[in-house]
Amino acid sequence: MFIRWIVRGHKNSDVADVTFHDAYLTESYRDDAGQPRQRTISYLGNIRQLGDTFPGIERELFLLRAELILESLPTLSDTDRKEMLEQLQQKVPPLNAEEVKIAFRSNLQWYFRWWNENGDAPTEEEVRQMIRDAANLSGSITIT
Repeated sequence: MFIRWIVRGHKNSDVADVTFHDAYLTESYRDDAGQPRQRTISYLGNIRQLGDTFPGIERELFLLRAELILESLPTLSDTDRKEMLEQLQQKVPPLNAEEVKIAFRSNLQWYFRWWNENGDAPTEEEVRQMIRDAANLSGSITIT
């Protein structure tokens, strides 16, 4: 099994430096005549490339969706699932710690901007409680 990538350009490539990358889980086999063939097992999703990069949040969402799809395939072994995820990550790397911090700050800025424009902002203690609740749900860190 392997990942087949189909790359499509933006329909208005003169204006937008965007390409779309579609990932398919594919396997090789031989047909009845013994000829080598390939078949698509599952579509794993797509991701936009802006210029030379895949935007961070899109990388993370793409990998999460693809992982869920791979987990939903009952005929895929755990070893194959892990190998396919590694193949995906070779092209679309997961976020690193600094990128996660930047994304977290950006999300907080967006929320606070929205609350400033629309009202009903939570108190500082309510925000702290939301963070504690999220940390407790993940079970990975303790926030005081």
